[in-house]
Amino acid sequence: MASTLTQVNNYISYIRSGIADYVDTVILKERLGHTDMFCERQKVILLSAYLDCIVDYFDTFVSSSGVTVYDEYNFFDTDEIRDIMQHINSISKTFYMITL
Repeated sequence: MASTLTQVNNYISYIRSGIADYVDTVILKERLGHTDMFCERQKVILLSAYLDCIVDYFDTFVSSSGVTVYDEYNFFDTDEIRDIMQHINSISKTFYMITL
């Protein structure tokens, strides 16, 4: 069963807040004078790209029968989107998932 639009919007807002918390942590480390920030900066860039992928994937497409279809006209399939969700969770240390 596909997720509803409300569930999708809640999921996207949850991962946005999780990513924002991670970025705040990276910014605080940099302000405190840490010099080994290359990996953290790259993770912030990755999280931004992953978020764009998730938002583009869940850009709703409603077929003629009224059913919301996500993976029919997308670049990613459901397995790849689950992988992206797992990558977001492992980098930002969150546990947000949605049923596809």
